[in-house]
Amino acid sequence: MPTFEVFFAKYGWICVGITFGFAAKYALLLKRGVQVRARLVLADVLLLPMVALIAYWIASYAGAQAELRALFAAFCTVGADRLVKLLTDRFLQRVDSEASDFAQTLMGRARQTVAVEQSAERIVTDTIEGRAPESYAALKPHPQATTIPPK
Repeated sequence: MPTFEVFFAKYGWICVGITFGFAAKYALLLKRGVQVRARLVLADVLLLPMVALIAYWIASYAGAQAELRALFAAFCTVGADRLVKLLTDRFLQRVDSEASDFAQTLMGRARQTVAVEQSAERIVTDTIEGRAPESYAALKPHPQATTIPPK
């Protein structure tokens, strides 16, 4: 099978859908009275590969074949701005929540370290000043510690 036929068999309906969706999007814009400028067209052309990936993913996930793939691609192309914004917002929300969780974990570790250091300083200060009670666990010898006999 030639390369073109393989490409068309796998992605052809997506390309057809993107073409029709692109045309439909600009028809809707013209119907609303929006002036189509080259900048707007260029931005949409640059979005098309991302839209194609999203359409292919949705169609594959849904198990769509042939014309249904084209329909998914056309819907994705018509709503490309909203679709890309929706997926970008979800991605950024996920990154934000994971970064927040990581920061909270890091802050918790820092608080624990500071608390341990302050506790250790307090024990040392109390021991030096003679105010350390006998119940301080840090002042008791370890149960398995061997004592060195005096010479």
